[in-house]
Amino acid sequence: MKTSITRRKFIQDLTFTGVGLAGTQLLAACAAPAPAAAPDSTGAVSAPAASDVKLRMQVPPDGQGKMPAKMAQRYQDETGVMVTIEETIYGEIETKTQTGFISNTLQDVLYGHHRWLFINNLKGCYLQLDDLMAADPLPGAAGMYASLMKNNSWDGKNFSVPGVVHPGGNIMVAFNKTMLEKKGLPLPKQGWTMADWEALGRGAAEPGNGVFGMHFSSMNALHYYSNTARSFGEASAQDGNVFNADGTKIVFNTPLHAEIGAWYSKLLEDKIAPRKADYVEAANAESGFVAGINATQATIVGGIATFLSQIEGKFEMDAVPLPVGAKGRQGTCYSGNMHMCGSKTAHPEEAYGLLKLLSSAEAGVSMVLDGKLQPNGHYSAWTDPKVVAVSKMYGVAAEILKAGVEAFPMPRNARFSEANKAFQNEIDLVWEGESKWADQAPIIEAKVQAVLDMAAP
Repeated sequence: MKTSITRRKFIQDLTFTGVGLAGTQLLAACAAPAPAAAPDSTGAVSAPAASDVKLRMQVPPDGQGKMPAKMAQRYQDETGVMVTIEETIYGEIETKTQTGFISNTLQDVLYGHHRWLFINNLKGCYLQLDDLMAADPLPGAAGMYASLMKNNSWDGKNFSVPGVVHPGGNIMVAFNKTMLEKKGLPLPKQGWTMADWEALGRGAAEPGNGVFGMHFSSMNALHYYSNTARSFGEASAQDGNVFNADGTKIVFNTPLHAEIGAWYSKLLEDKIAPRKADYVEAANAESGFVAGINATQATIVGGIATFLSQIEGKFEMDAVPLPVGAKGRQGTCYSGNMHMCGSKTAHPEEAYGLLKLLSSAEAGVSMVLDGKLQPNGHYSAWTDPKVVAVSKMYGVAAEILKAGVEAFPMPRNARFSEANKAFQNEIDLVWEGESKWADQAPIIEAKVQAVLDMAAP
């Protein structure tokens, strides 16, 4: 077996060094299994007996792979089960999971996102976990957010555990405190409204000088748009959703969404919010905030810590949750990454054992400290002092999650990627000023509905 790194070197630095043509990393040396360690004078066993079981784990590179590598190493050390990490480019995971399933080369432990989670489940790629969970519950299951497990299931069946958790793509609003104070404007406070945000944005913007007052991480992806739209309307209503309750119909050409469309279009037309041509970095909606020309910027929870590291003290910043609507509604939209077991694994119990570590509260803390991402489904991970020291907004988001977050906008046929592409292509024409909402809304509804009408895989 070829390897360009030694076990000793890997354990020392846990770096992601490529191995062979497949970019595979070994968490165990290729030598023959060593005999079980003998007890020391205290009777303790220093290492487990080597196992014949070998697991393959699919992970993306970079930060998303840091925690899985750490937990895989621990699992191997504690059980003797050899774990091989196989890096897969993030944007290729959806299709490579499908081809691996068809060709019987799928890994034992898999990585995913809501965008393709349910369609790959319907295609048979993932192992159903309910029996395993009943016999051997996830660690700290009582401390996991109930809405996450519910929204990760399909027809009440569980096949994944939360990895990176987002209560919304636009759930936090960072603000340039230095700019706002210099302009004599009030600083945002938790519980503020969309009207407050618009007034602040208009006060901060300088349209003739390329200074913008407010912006979103995204308003063209279904899950990001849903996060924002759900702040509008009555507190108990569901009319901010883009799909009906069972995901079979798009509900978009409505008065509420027209209100949102008119509101955001006006902000763009008045240059209170930037269009794509105004971005400091192409395709980076958040680059203007880091450059100091956007007064406020909606982002994910982890975006606040990222901004702090990117700004490096060039100006003082702070953050608050996304404003509520006029009726007090706080919009949320659960999205994120998950870990699954492959449905064809020859070692379901061992694969589930590794999954338990990947879903632990300690893994959630590691996602922030080692991966520079966000915690998983454990309240204790979001409120851990070391995590909150990175960004206080993790603690704030913990309470939003505790209150319950709304579901990802998933079509009943699970064809989210196709529906999202249709939505993005058409709504961008509105946001970029190439079409009016009244003309485009029925087109958006028709094109997305055509995807929802397709058969499930």
